[in-house]
Amino acid sequence: MSKYIADAMLGTLTRWLRILGYDIIYSRDYSDGQIINIALKTKRMIITRDRGLYHKAKKLNIDSYLIESTDIVKILSELYSKKIIELELDPAKSRCPQCNEKLIKVTDKNLIRNRVPPGALKTYNTFYLCKKCGQVYWEGGHWKNIRRIINEAKINSINSSEPKENFK
Repeated sequence: MSKYIADAMLGTLTRWLRILGYDIIYSRDYSDGQIINIALKTKRMIITRDRGLYHKAKKLNIDSYLIESTDIVKILSELYSKKIIELELDPAKSRCPQCNEKLIKVTDKNLIRNRVPPGALKTYNTFYLCKKCGQVYWEGGHWKNIRRIINEAKINSINSSEPKENFK
């Protein structure tokens, strides 16, 4: 399954999964009932830190995963080791971390000139635009940190013992 919905406690994970290209719905305002209804209607796996929501979803036979850690490397590693996600970073497949829309590759700097700092315009040639919210992204210095965290998660996954049974 490559479509997810996350509860209010997983905003950081949501942004990471969107960067990795996953379609994940998130709102801090959704009730458990709304999350369950959206998951049922759109055939999404629920990713949650809420034990009550996890057990409700399980009773309704909805694919769900209970996150226990607050460490993003451990969370990504766990999801990867359970084969829920792949840890492959491809900016062309990334989604907007803010609104979940697919990003569009932009090589014509004139299209984004007023939305990007002058230094980034000089340094980088490829940008990614979200047509829904207008955000512009590029592979700046922060991508080194993103890659480091993804590599740590992969290594952690290889070195970890068998995770607890919290996936259905």
